[in-house]
Amino acid sequence: MIAWLLIPGGILMIIYSNRIVNFTGEIPFAEKWIGGGGTYTFIKLLGLAITILSFIWIAGGMGDLFGATIGKVVPGL
Repeated sequence: MIAWLLIPGGILMIIYSNRIVNFTGEIPFAEKWIGGGGTYTFIKLLGLAITILSFIWIAGGMGDLFGATIGKVVPGL
């Protein structure tokens, strides 16, 4: 259920990144590592990641994804 809400949330983060940055301010680590305008890029990439991971979650692939990545470090996932 929550994944269905995260998809439009991620899309809205991409669309309204300017308003989000105006509300929250610049993110120092994003500006340092990505460069000028890095906060805007970070917000857009975060929205894209949320959207993609939500689609994977709905499709039932999160168990496979975590099993192939984190599951090797933390057995039992």
